[in-house]
Amino acid sequence: MKTAWNVIRRATLAVVVLAASSGVALAQQFEKVTNIPKQEIPAGRFVGIAYGIIWLAVLTYVLFVAGGLNRVNQEIADLKRRLGSKG
Repeated sequence: MKTAWNVIRRATLAVVVLAASSGVALAQQFEKVTNIPKQEIPAGRFVGIAYGIIWLAVLTYVLFVAGGLNRVNQEIADLKRRLGSKG
């Protein structure tokens, strides 16, 4: 029973400390920062390469699935032809 009260007391103390510390942050004012040196990263080229790789992977996947679908359709047509000739 004593440990439960200690846990509740510590949790209450933590909430009070967090609530008190947030007041300090709310009292501060923002200052506009000027003359920031801008970083120029050649990201355009990397983004283009990434998109190219992704589109190539998607195209390869679509062609692979289309080839498998074509093969399955041929097998179905062959099975229908075999069943038709026996019946």
